[in-house]
Amino acid sequence: MQIQKRTMGWLPKPSLYNEMAAKRAKQKAAHQEFLATTSSLTDTVASINMNRVTETGNIVSRVALARLGIKK
Repeated sequence: MQIQKRTMGWLPKPSLYNEMAAKRAKQKAAHQEFLATTSSLTDTVASINMNRVTETGNIVSRVALARLGIKK
């Protein structure tokens, strides 16, 4: 009687180095996506804040001119 090793068609596991390389690549991609999203969000908030300041100035100017009786 002879004993034979059977693998039942299972796929071989990747090496530990390849697993870690894949994990590092996935983490790097997630980090870069986070930075891009954060940068976009920062730009949006800055734009909203600048528009708010500008519009507040416009409103104050209109109110001041209206009180002085000057039409713009």
